[in-house]
Amino acid sequence: MADDFGVVVLALSSQRSELEIAVRELGSTMDSVHASETGVQAPVGRTSLREMLEGAIGATRAQIRLGEDDTQTVIARLTNLEYQTQELDLALGSGWEDLPLW
Repeated sequence: MADDFGVVVLALSSQRSELEIAVRELGSTMDSVHASETGVQAPVGRTSLREMLEGAIGATRAQIRLGEDDTQTVIARLTNLEYQTQELDLALGSGWEDLPLW
């Protein structure tokens, strides 16, 4: 039983860590894209193309920001679950893992 509990705690922790890393990397990538040169210059006839491309990049970045907020909520919930499982482990004390399953 203790091994099962350890697997759950490890799974929660690793999933939270992977989620945090992915969000950080995606946010960093979009910040770089938003700040970089689009590659579309603005000579005659290309101004609207450049504006549309920059608008699309900005809209994508805004959507990612909204997604980051949702992801932070999920991360907070996972952190809370990790904390609760640790608290349960402490509350049950040593020897609980040897109790028979009914």
